[in-house]
Amino acid sequence: MEESGGEIDLNALPVGDKTLSAKEIIGNESQERMGLVLHEKDIAYIKRIADRERSPFYKVGKVTSDGKFVFKSDRQTQNPMDLKLSDMFGSSPKTIMEDTFVTRKFEDVAYDPKEIYTYVEQVLQLEAVACKDWLTNKVDRCVGGKVAKQQCCGSLQLPLNDVGVMALDYQGIKGIATSIGHAAASALIDEKAGSKNAIAEALTNLVWAPLENDLASVSLSANWMWPCRNKGEDARLYNAVEAASEFAIALGINIPTGKDSLSMKQKYPDAEVLSPGTVIISAAGQCSDVRKVVEPVLKVTENNQIIYIDFSGDDMEIGGSCFAQTKNKVGSKTPTIKDDAYFKKAFNAIQTLIKKDWITAGHDISAGGLITTLLEMCFAEPNTGAMINLQAIAEKDPVKLLFAENSGVLIQTNKINETEDYLQKTGIRYAVIGKAVRSNALTIENPDLTFDIEIYRDIWFRTSYLLDEKQCRGNKAAERYENYKIQPLNFKFPDHFTGRLPVVPSGKKFKAAIIRGKRLLTANARWPMPCIWQDLM
Repeated sequence: MEESGGEIDLNALPVGDKTLSAKEIIGNESQERMGLVLHEKDIAYIKRIADRERSPFYKVGKVTSDGKFVFKSDRQTQNPMDLKLSDMFGSSPKTIMEDTFVTRKFEDVAYDPKEIYTYVEQVLQLEAVACKDWLTNKVDRCVGGKVAKQQCCGSLQLPLNDVGVMALDYQGIKGIATSIGHAAASALIDEKAGSKNAIAEALTNLVWAPLENDLASVSLSANWMWPCRNKGEDARLYNAVEAASEFAIALGINIPTGKDSLSMKQKYPDAEVLSPGTVIISAAGQCSDVRKVVEPVLKVTENNQIIYIDFSGDDMEIGGSCFAQTKNKVGSKTPTIKDDAYFKKAFNAIQTLIKKDWITAGHDISAGGLITTLLEMCFAEPNTGAMINLQAIAEKDPVKLLFAENSGVLIQTNKINETEDYLQKTGIRYAVIGKAVRSNALTIENPDLTFDIEIYRDIWFRTSYLLDEKQCRGNKAAERYENYKIQPLNFKFPDHFTGRLPVVPSGKKFKAAIIRGKRLLTANARWPMPCIWQDLM
């Protein structure tokens, strides 16, 4: 109401303690409340939604145009608060921050193309790239029954999905898709590129869920972590926020929320350590059909083809990449998104292909680069490999080609002619690079490389095992490491099972067992035991 004025009825506010004074009611800091300004005609509609969601709803006042902010009560002869807006906001001090731009140069990453096999092993073991099984095997990934797409995929149930999807209800096909993205090392080189790459990663993770209105369905949340009030960092943060804002506006999506932690510095007796300026982007959008979410699991079929699509439009660079981190370097050049409008067009093109059921598998290119994406798409199914030829991609430096983290995706299709026709008509740059085969090898031409899937899957899983070992008793982490690839998921349903809810006769209800989150210590039990009650409805 800052620009106009408003009037609040003190008696309309929900007050649990009738002894509170007007001052205490006005200044109360009760949490989990939200104020909305609505048109009068919309109140009944919002009230119906609030009633449906069992959310308390109170009409407490109105917007005025008298330039005053008033709390009134018909139980008091004098208004508890009656102030002019100019008295409240007119002379508020403006915060002015001054900083200077500091140019920082990081060393280039030195490498030898003959060591690619070693580099792949090192990248696959990096925490950002390696398997996250040590996290996902400890949680219930389908609690509540509306989880439509969780982390694990394929018959080996490896945590490779980058998009999570929750169904809105138990009957329909609509849902909410979520993902995250970040590019902290990239932002060290170029804070503007870091912001754009973080948004790009969140979106190329989210793109595998068919969204109601394609990219227009998406909203973002930006969580900023920055070591402010250190020379050059406020200026870098300004650039980073501006770049994120401009990129989101160009894409036609909003960033309505987020948070910040701007004191990211640790002081020691003999040194100060600054956290790298980072923005974590969370993306969410309404999924139009939870059954059509695409997974990063190659399907070995007769006519399948794998297509590379670049979203960045930039030269391939390894600065700010996971590969650079394994060399203990940052790098001097990092890729960015060169054409915002093209990124939007490419995103929506993938959405269309998913909705046409022309994409059978897909994965983004981010942490670890193209080689990680190719290997991960082979990991989740036994005896699944690929034959790849990278000649059609312009980059000739094999290290940049395999490890650069330029925003992009790989898609697999069984409708190659239709898919190519569509991509050509919409002006999307692409390269057909190979196909999935029944094999335990990923074979690459240009450069000529062969990777044994089982060996490199174990390398990728090893970091998870080492972290899990610190949390598990006995030999359980080692058992998991030995067994994860030899126990593929195989559903066996009874003959009468149809997957449909049974028809309940009128007047009868289901019986349900309710497990409460309570624990008791028994006389003979070493650990707390769950207590179970059964409610028969």
